[in-house]
Amino acid sequence: MKAGYQAPSLDGARKDEFGRPKLPDTLTSMSFDGVSVKQPTAEHFRDSSGLDMFRLRAGSAVAELAPGRGGLITKFSVGGDEVLFLDRSTFADRKQNVRGGIPVLFPIAGRLTGDRYQVGGQSFPMRQHGLARHASWEVMDVQLARVTMEFRSSPATKVNFPFDFVLRMAVDLGRAGFRTLAIEVTIQNTGPRPMPTHFGLHPYFLVPDQDRDRIRVEVDASYAYDNNSGDSGPWSGEVDLTVPSVDLHLSDLQSQTVLLHIPGRTPRRIEMSDLFTTVVLWQSALQDFLCVEPWSAPADAFNTGLCLRTLEPGDSISGEVVISV
Repeated sequence: MKAGYQAPSLDGARKDEFGRPKLPDTLTSMSFDGVSVKQPTAEHFRDSSGLDMFRLRAGSAVAELAPGRGGLITKFSVGGDEVLFLDRSTFADRKQNVRGGIPVLFPIAGRLTGDRYQVGGQSFPMRQHGLARHASWEVMDVQLARVTMEFRSSPATKVNFPFDFVLRMAVDLGRAGFRTLAIEVTIQNTGPRPMPTHFGLHPYFLVPDQDRDRIRVEVDASYAYDNNSGDSGPWSGEVDLTVPSVDLHLSDLQSQTVLLHIPGRTPRRIEMSDLFTTVVLWQSALQDFLCVEPWSAPADAFNTGLCLRTLEPGDSISGEVVISV
C-alpha cells in the first residue's frame, strides 16, 4: 500500500486486488416523505498516479483530500461552484510544493529569520511553512462525509523539530446545510518538555485574474504588515488586489470571520476559532487565486515569541476553520 493511507478496519468489507479493505462507493441513503435523499458519504479512490485519495459528498457539496500529499484538501465545491484553485501540475509532481487546495502549515506558518530558530541553546533549521505539508498523513477514521487523519512526530521530524507531537485533523463536509467545509485540528504535546506551537492553513480561493479589480475582502483587523515592502501600521481595511504581488499580514483581529466577495459567485465566508490570531492575504501575479490564510501567530513567531503558544507535556490545543458558501 502506498504511504500516507491506512484503510480503516471494516468487518466483512470488500477487498481490492491487493487484498486490502475497500470502502464502499456509497455508504447509505435515507428517505423523507418517500423522497430518497443521499446521506453524506466518503469514497476512497486513487488518482491517475496511484495516490490514495478521498472524495466526500453531502448534498451538492463535494470535497477531495490527499492524506499522502501532506493531508492536502484539493477540492471544495457546492452545486458546481468551485471554491478552491489547484495547479494540478504541482500536485502531480511530488517533488514540488503544491500550489493550490488547502495546505497545512505546521509546526510553523510563514518563514523564520534565516530559516532557523533556537531551542535550549541549540539552533535548528526549518523550511518555510514547516513539515506537515510534505508529510504522509495516516487516516484514522472515516464516518459519512468526514475523514480524520494524523501527522505524528518521528525521528525524521526531530531533525528540524525536536519534540514529540500528534497533529490530528478532521475534514467534515456533513454539517447542517451541506454548504460548509469544516477543518478541525488538535495539536498534542506527547513529549516530556514544553513545545512551541504555531499552526496555519493556506487556502487558495479560485479567483479569476481578470476580476481582481472587483474583488473585495472583509477582514476586521487593526494592524497590517506588508511583507513585500516592510511597511507596518494601522490597517485601513482595504487591499489593492490589482498589484502584481500581495503579501499582507493582518493581526489584532476584531472578528473571527472573513468574507471574500467574488463577482458572480456566492460570498465565501471563512470563520475561525480563537486559536487563530492572524490572517494573511497572499497572491501572485497572473494567477487565478487569492489566499486567505488563518494563522495561530504571525510569521517568525518561533524567534519573536509573538502570540506563540507553548504546550506543556500532555497538553493539547484545538481549533477549527469553517468555509461556507
